Amino acid sequence: MAIEHILGMRRLTRAVAFSLAAGGLALPLAGVAADAPAAVTQDLYENGGVEHWLPKAESGELFAQYVLGHMYCNGKKVEQDYAEGMRWYRAAADAGFAPSELAVGTLYFEGRGIERDVAEAARWFKRAADKGYARAQSNLAALYLGGDGIEPDYDRALHWYREAAAQGHLVARYNLAMMYAHGLGVDEPDYVAAYGLLSPMVENGHRAADELMQSFLGEMDQAELVAARDLSRTLREQDRMLVALDQRAAQR
Repeated sequence: MAIEHILGMRRLTRAVAFSLAAGGLALPLAGVAADAPAAVTQDLYENGGVEHWLPKAESGELFAQYVLGHMYCNGKKVEQDYAEGMRWYRAAADAGFAPSELAVGTLYFEGRGIERDVAEAARWFKRAADKGYARAQSNLAALYLGGDGIEPDYDRALHWYREAAAQGHLVARYNLAMMYAHGLGVDEPDYVAAYGLLSPMVENGHRAADELMQSFLGEMDQAELVAARDLSRTLREQDRMLVALDQRAAQR
């Protein structure tokens, strides 16, 4: 079942941009605080700005270094300074702090405060991805999917989207479904897997997921729809996602 009419550079570019935006500096620090050790739910700046976090950062506290990096890069209670932000992000990243590794990679990707270097961005994303950091896994997958400065590699993109989606990362789940629907990284399009991944998102009002599903729904026969609905029920359980997708692939 051909779907050449579905896949175009506009959709692919949107998918890549969607993925990278979800892991970049556009998100407020509060959006990633739960991912960071020693993070707390209250306002990270309620106790003050640089004067509160600098002593902690200078003493080697990784989360404090990360916070300072965010403050300088986003102009939070301090004049925006990407170079200084990179310095503090890099201090924590060099020590293996995954959120900072993601941030350093993002700065390299965007060319903020440093010359743009997509290969270097990929290297930092990979460091965090290897630690199981879902947002970095999704960003790394997006680089391999889009080929922006690095050689496109659909197999690696599929792998990292799977890893991130299995942790509940919705951007990765959407783009993983997109890859299955377009036959990227797999032998041929798999509408059943794509439907199974998208269905819970559509039920929750995810517009892009609904548009993607509608683009191939008419290509599915009744048996495929039944299989897709069954798979969808399994894929709602994050801890069963990768096994279920592997079983689906083995059945084809």
